Amino acid sequence: MRDGVFVFDAVAHVHDMTDENIVGDEGRLAAGNLADHGKRFSRAPTYPVRPTLMGEQVPFDEAYRMLFEESDTDIAIAQTVPLLGWWKKGFAPAEIQYRFSQEYPDRVLFCGGVDPLYQGVEGAVEELERQFTEWGAVGFKFYQAHRKGLSWRADDERLAYPLWEKCLELGVTNVQFHKGAPFGNEYMEGLRPNDIQGAAADFPELTFVMHHFGIPYVDETINIAGRFPNVWLALSAWINMYPVMPQECLHQLGKALMFIGPEKLIYGSEAFVWPNLQGYIDLFAEMQMPEELQEGYGYPEITDEAKRMILGENAARLFGVDIEAKKRELYGDAVTSA
Repeated sequence: MRDGVFVFDAVAHVHDMTDENIVGDEGRLAAGNLADHGKRFSRAPTYPVRPTLMGEQVPFDEAYRMLFEESDTDIAIAQTVPLLGWWKKGFAPAEIQYRFSQEYPDRVLFCGGVDPLYQGVEGAVEELERQFTEWGAVGFKFYQAHRKGLSWRADDERLAYPLWEKCLELGVTNVQFHKGAPFGNEYMEGLRPNDIQGAAADFPELTFVMHHFGIPYVDETINIAGRFPNVWLALSAWINMYPVMPQECLHQLGKALMFIGPEKLIYGSEAFVWPNLQGYIDLFAEMQMPEELQEGYGYPEITDEAKRMILGENAARLFGVDIEAKKRELYGDAVTSA
């Protein structure tokens, strides 16, 4: 915890960037672009990119140390990234995320991931059910845009709706999407947020979480989340960009707070591309909305209550974690509520 605030990192990926997992020249290009993205938004010494990103699979003990010994993170979700066109098992393979969660079950939840294009609709549905029943997935992450324009939409009744129907059948109430932020040769239009609208309307019992503020489709992403009660946003990548372009990021957060409110925003560090996770926690905990942006654009203040919600309370509500019970489990009965 930071100053008594429960920190729930909802976006951590135990990635596998080894040569054995990368697929051909296109995969190496995508992996290299991802590594360059990390360098672009690093600012040493406080916000350095991970120097061993290329060629590594993150060791579990090191991942644990970064998350829970070197930062105020209380719990985290290991999120699958099912990018199967450039990585054989995905950038963050489901099995590795599951194994990490099993290594530290008191601290780490498992988020699964499947893809109806690479696995087929029936195969993806079966794998989704298996990851839930055998591995205890608390939600699922999807990456819809792949190499050379291959993509699928969340509102596709043949490809996507069987997945959402299976989630509800299993009792899974959240699905998450990489939106915007391309780094391979996928087409931009495959990463727009617009397809979430129809799916959110047709499946009101599901919560649809869009990551990265949909950059560069920020206004569209915020507009959708502001109108659909079951659409949330994750601050993953946004927080990592902040040290390099703070004014732009303040505008994005200001719009989100103005049109959505803090209740549907969740914190995520994008561990472990940038290893100093405490730097991002401190950055957000101390963030203020400048008066000139409040007066000139109508953005609200970033209140302490909003920070508590975004840093942990919202994700706990989304994934069914009892914060007070988890505090007692981790730190004993002496810990009081924030």
